[in-house]
Amino acid sequence: MSENQENYTIKAAAARVGKSTRTIERWVRHGMRCRDVAGIVVIEHSDLMAQYRIKILANPNRQKRGIQ
Repeated sequence: MSENQENYTIKAAAARVGKSTRTIERWVRHGMRCRDVAGIVVIEHSDLMAQYRIKILANPNRQKRGIQ
């Protein structure tokens, strides 16, 4: 199985996970891995998906419904 090596801008990352650009910017401020390429924040696919999973699993509404 090949790993997705795609990179995203803030806007593209937000579209990929169905969140706002402000949410992605907040994730970056709070430590999500990213890099600066010529003044543009770039997020690797694996880092975006790892952060997304953390946030989804931490959602108390998800836990109430018994969703794993």
